[in-house]
Amino acid sequence: MVFTGTWAQNDETILVVSSDDVETYWSNVNKVAPVYPNNSLRKSEQGCSAVGFIIEPDGTTSNHRTIASFPANNFDKTSIEAAKQFMYEPSVRNKDREAIFTTNTFIFHISKSKNHDEKMSKKLGEICTAAANKALKFAPSGPDA
Repeated sequence: MVFTGTWAQNDETILVVSSDDVETYWSNVNKVAPVYPNNSLRKSEQGCSAVGFIIEPDGTTSNHRTIASFPANNFDKTSIEAAKQFMYEPSVRNKDREAIFTTNTFIFHISKSKNHDEKMSKKLGEICTAAANKALKFAPSGPDA
C-alpha cells in the first residue's frame, strides 16, 4: 500500500507496511519496552496501544502517533516514548533504505496480578493490532489525501 498525506509529511509519498511485513524492509535492532504507567500499575489496569511511525532511511523513527488504544489514552504516551527509541537496519531487499510507515502494538499486562488474565492480554493485543491495520487500510490515499 502507498499512502500520502495522512501518514506522510508534506507532499511525500510513503509505503505503508503492516507490522507483520515490516521485516521485509527493516529489521529492528533496538526494540525498547515502554514503562508501565504508575497510575495504571496501581489500579492493575491492563491494555494496549498501537503506535504508528515512519522508519526513516537512517533507521530511526519519526512522525509517531497513536493509531489505536484501550483503554483510551492510558498507555499512549509511554508507548510513543518507547517507539521513539527503536532503531532499524535495512533488509537485504531494502538496499535503497526506503522509508516506510508501520505500526507496533504494545501490550500492557501484570503477570503476577490477581486480575491478570493471559487470554485477555492476548485479546487486547489482537484488538489493538486489528484496529491499527484497519486504520491503515482505510486511510486516505492519493494526491487529495
